[in-house]
This record gives sequence, structure tokens and C-alpha cells, in this order.
Amino acid sequence: MKSIKVILIFIVLGMLVSSCGALPTLPPLDATVTIKTPPFSAESGLPTAAGEVVGQEATEIPLESPSVSPETSLAVIQPVQTEIAPAQTETITSPEATETTAKTTVPEPTFTATAVPYTLQVMNPHYLANFTHPELGCSWLGIGGQVFNSEGVVQKDIIIKAGGELKGSPVIEDLTMPLADPDIDLAYGPGGFELTLANSPAESDSTLWVQLFNLEGEPLSEKIFLITYEDCQKNLLLLNFVEQ
Repeated sequence: MKSIKVILIFIVLGMLVSSCGALPTLPPLDATVTIKTPPFSAESGLPTAAGEVVGQEATEIPLESPSVSPETSLAVIQPVQTEIAPAQTETITSPEATETTAKTTVPEPTFTATAVPYTLQVMNPHYLANFTHPELGCSWLGIGGQVFNSEGVVQKDIIIKAGGELKGSPVIEDLTMPLADPDIDLAYGPGGFELTLANSPAESDSTLWVQLFNLEGEPLSEKIFLITYEDCQKNLLLLNFVEQ
């Protein structure tokens, strides 16, 4: 059986050699293999193994490499300068006009203090015991004195007022000099004045005041605020005014 198989193999090999002419040999590993591609066109038929075209004569199409001339070298791209126009600001006027209200500034009234001609004499008030009404003694509290001009002359026709409060009770007293009672006038001197504040000595601090006025009611002095004591030896306040 083995001999028959060997004989058949040799017969097949012989037939292959006779049909191909020779056994194909592989090129060596370092050999350069050149593969020729048969020319082919769209109008031609299919190429055969021998490079022949079945049904139509083969036409060779030369392949030309594009040539680059020096003139068609790399193009130099010139930068394009774009001018940017300045932005224009558009002013839109509203149909409603802006009303400007003219404000009239009214100046605030300026009060100029009128200089009063009379002020309290230095070292006044001077505290004394009640000597003008000995019958009352300590059951009395009041003020008395005179008003002098700049030359030391006693002034008349001047109104003197006392106001404020004492022990929570209001004090409102006034008189026009000279006094009508000549005895009181002699007690304080010519043109003297006297006002009763309370029926007993009382302690207070600037709750009472005294001020001079002319016959028209215009002030002739500032308000003079008084301090009183609950002391029978200080229940008469001597107040003399002088012209400045």
C-alpha cells in the first residue's frame, strides 16, 4: 500500500512539472522583488496574466509627475490691514425733556442781638438782712437797688421785672422807677427800686430772673438769674445796674 501511494505522488508531481515547465522557486530573502502592474484603462477589458487585454488592445497611459516651476513656488501671503472705524456714540434724546426746577434759596433770617446798655454792677448781688421792713423780719424775701448811667447818675423811668419760679410757684413782679414811697426811696437812695419775691427766705438756683426795660417795653439788660438762700441774714438781695 505504501508503494502505491508513493507512486501516485510521483505521478502527480510529474504532471505538474510538465504543465508548468519547471517548479517555481522562491527568491532569496535579501532579493529585491519587482512587481509590474499591467496597464489598465476604464475602456479596456480585464488584463490577463501575460499582460494582455482580453477583447481590446491595451493602451498605455503615461503617468506624468506635475512639475513645479520657480514661478509657482510658495506664495507669500501679504497681511491685509483692516481699518477699524472708531465707534460712534449715538446720543438719544428722550422725548420727555428734563425739567430743571429753579430753586430759590431763601436766606434764613439772621438775628442780630441788640446790645443792651445796662449790666449788673460788679460784686452784685450783695446779700443783706431785711432792714427796709423790720416789722416783717425773716418773713420776707426780695430785691432792691438803683440804676446808674455811665456817668454815675441815677436813672429814672425804667421798668424792672422779676420772673421765674420759687418753690414751684411762679413769680411775676414789676415796677416803674422811681418808687412812689419816699421812705423806700430814701432806703436805697434816690431812684431806688424794690420787689418782693416771697414771704419767707427760700433756696433756689437760677430759677428766678431780673431784667430791665424802657417804657416802650424794649429790653435794656439781659436776664440776670439769681441764687437765693433759706437764710434770714440773706433775704435781701442788693442789685445795682450800671450803663456800659
